[in-house]
Amino acid sequence: MMLYQVVHSTLGRYRICIPKIASDSEFASKLKNLIESFAFVTEVRLNAAASSLIVNYKARAISETIALEKLVGCIYQADGSEILLEETPIEEADLQLEYNQWQDLGLPVLSLSLSLLAAPLEIPTLMVMLAIAGASMPWLNRATDSLWNHRQPSIDLMDWVWMTAQTLRGQYAAPALKTVMVETRRTLRGNTTKEREQEALKLLDELNQSVRVERDGQEQWISIQEVCTGDRVIFKAGDRILVDGQILKGVGAIDLQPLIGETAPFICTEGEEVYASTILLEGQIWVLVKRTGANTRVGLAAGLMQLAPVHDTEIGARQAELARSAVLPTLAFGGAFFALTGNIGAAISPYQLDFGSGIPISLSTTVLQALTYAARHGIYIRSGRVLELLAEVDTIVFERIDALNPEDSECVAAIASLHDQNINTYLIDSASQSATLELALRLGIPPDQTHAEATPTQKSHLVRGLCHQGKTVAFVTSEVGETKLDRGHVSIVFANNTEIPEERADIVILNDDIRSLTHAIAIAKRAISSIYENTAIIVIPNLLMQIGGGMILGWHPVSNVIVNNGSAIVAEFFNSPRPLFETSDLPLLGNRAKSVKDKQTEALPAASNSLIPFGAMEKQLEKQPANHTAKSWLKQRDLAKRLGVASQLLTRYRIKPNFSTWTQAKDPDGIAWSYDLAARCYRHSLP
Repeated sequence: MMLYQVVHSTLGRYRICIPKIASDSEFASKLKNLIESFAFVTEVRLNAAASSLIVNYKARAISETIALEKLVGCIYQADGSEILLEETPIEEADLQLEYNQWQDLGLPVLSLSLSLLAAPLEIPTLMVMLAIAGASMPWLNRATDSLWNHRQPSIDLMDWVWMTAQTLRGQYAAPALKTVMVETRRTLRGNTTKEREQEALKLLDELNQSVRVERDGQEQWISIQEVCTGDRVIFKAGDRILVDGQILKGVGAIDLQPLIGETAPFICTEGEEVYASTILLEGQIWVLVKRTGANTRVGLAAGLMQLAPVHDTEIGARQAELARSAVLPTLAFGGAFFALTGNIGAAISPYQLDFGSGIPISLSTTVLQALTYAARHGIYIRSGRVLELLAEVDTIVFERIDALNPEDSECVAAIASLHDQNINTYLIDSASQSATLELALRLGIPPDQTHAEATPTQKSHLVRGLCHQGKTVAFVTSEVGETKLDRGHVSIVFANNTEIPEERADIVILNDDIRSLTHAIAIAKRAISSIYENTAIIVIPNLLMQIGGGMILGWHPVSNVIVNNGSAIVAEFFNSPRPLFETSDLPLLGNRAKSVKDKQTEALPAASNSLIPFGAMEKQLEKQPANHTAKSWLKQRDLAKRLGVASQLLTRYRIKPNFSTWTQAKDPDGIAWSYDLAARCYRHSLP
């Protein structure tokens, strides 16, 4: 078991993931006391829900390396283990971006000011050069550290050589501008990280309130920490919902925006799911508690925001290796070009080729956005590497689970969607041959990819065999099963009614909707695509500028700096934060009608611009006969069945201007349908 992992560090601050904090309060208390005993430490915070230790220290009193060594020593001492400092604690240092504070901009801004005013004010050249040398000192320090401690040159070495050469040539503005733009990016990045952490803490604090619980027929107020799975919690109009659960009775209008950004209120009733952090706008509901705190959708998202497990991807490792291996050849190429041409400006232009920031920029923003987005939609993906593997999955092995329901047209459509993406599906079950084959045929899984009466050993052999064939395999199961079973490249667990499984599956789906699997794959593919987009945004302009502009056309080095850093700013602060999906692309999952009363709500007339008054709604719910057939409006699954199309196709087409014409052409009675966003249904204007 991992004892600790440094997940984030800045000058004067470390954030370390320690799983044992969540389960061992004695260990946590001992660790906190040990760290607080150091004179250089200014603050120690423990977050049990996120298994996180945050330490602020006096950066001027101790070096980062020694500070980390002392913190690691405390972790092992509190654990009672042998201190093994020779195991490098930061395994992904090459992939992590650096952060600054605004005060770090002082010397760079001074150097840029002096370089711009040197000529008109006749400022001594030596003063300008010293200012630039001071501003570029962090690059020299990092380059020296890499050579001394890791025995290899780094990108910082090329940057420092470029800045030094430009300064010696008298091109003061270019290196000074580079220090300002780079340090500004690092400062903005640090502020964004801090804001994200504060947002995560705010989300968790909002859930730390008292709630009304019905116990023994009596209502009582208790702290959310005392609420248990299976409790009945009561929420009234204006309340923030503090748990994930299922409505036992009542009708409500829910504001989903705090969770998934959906602006239209969602009308829910008995049998449907509600989620923590959403707000009950109208009505009153009794909720059966399924998850609380860190195990809710928003709690999982907040934990990911704090820990940011994004630096373990293979694409990032390959990029880091490329950056390391490209330094010496690039330096040699520049030296050879200078020897042939004598043009120092053109020779050092390639030293600005951005090998180092394209992938890390995308990993630190896009991957984290994908993980938190998925968690808010009920799909918990544990790390960036899992997300990367999920995007590559071409084979899915299903065990029999409740979500594989052939009676559900959306489930069958989801399996068909996987096949449309050239993803092979297998069904493996311990049931009889006839029962397993019947289930597979109804789901659309090929008979030759169906295995019945399978033992755990046979299941493992199937998964291993597919992996040996070069396939990227995802194994889908429930939370109950053999913990030692071979789970392929990605293990996916449906955990609808329990806490997060102890076996720590790669992906945990928090409902019984098989569409969550297709959505998870879509999120992963979009995230990886965004990473490559950001890399292209950075690399292509740099190649054109450094080779074409700098070496061939001899453009001014200031243009080199602007393109180099400008493309990185566009990728990091404009392209990466873009929403991966619009809210309508991935509809709310897990809200299926599960009662007669909910089915009766389908017959209620839809309000085109406003919610139905709740008094009138409740009366209509009681009056509507159970066999009433909707004439003027339908829910999505019913309209999909009527039109003979997949439910997901309606989601894709309903926002298009010709949707009514499209539905009219497919409707057996030639009826044109439109989507009512407020009521979340499809309606027509016929009497």
